[in-house]
Amino acid sequence: MSAPAIARPADTGTARPIAPDTYRAVMRHLPTGVAAICSTDPATGARHGMIVGTFASLSMDPALVTFSVMHTSTSWPKIAASGSFSISLLADGQQHVCKALSAKGEDKLAPLDWSESAWGDPRIDGSLAWFDCTLEQLLAGGDHLIVVATVLEMAPGNGGAPLIFHGGRFGSFRESA
Repeated sequence: MSAPAIARPADTGTARPIAPDTYRAVMRHLPTGVAAICSTDPATGARHGMIVGTFASLSMDPALVTFSVMHTSTSWPKIAASGSFSISLLADGQQHVCKALSAKGEDKLAPLDWSESAWGDPRIDGSLAWFDCTLEQLLAGGDHLIVVATVLEMAPGNGGAPLIFHGGRFGSFRESA
């Protein structure tokens, strides 16, 4: 069965580029979850972490997840080089984790409570869920890299409400009446 025809606007020649400020202003309307990506360098024992708002499920079989990172990230190359990483979905009230992992510096995890995974990577304590992963694939995506990761192990955390980022602010989920 073929796909139905889709009505498209008339070709005007060249599409106008979307200005980054416009893109950012419109995308602020999309609420996102907040995830901490953390790893341990097996050679030095140094721990690395970063925050993403682009984490998503990709596939159940095989179990794959995805997120994206800016090409200019200084944390991602260190995390990717470690061979494995842990992803912690942050809970309401864990804004301090975002602040710590978004700061410049070498030991971003020092002020945080975390537990070590079976692969030696930090999992943020109190998170809603965690995933232990290995890098499966990197794809180019404009000014970002799209990361595809294989899930080795995963589990729910302590429950509660997710930390949500929306309109430049942190908040939480509240069920509608």
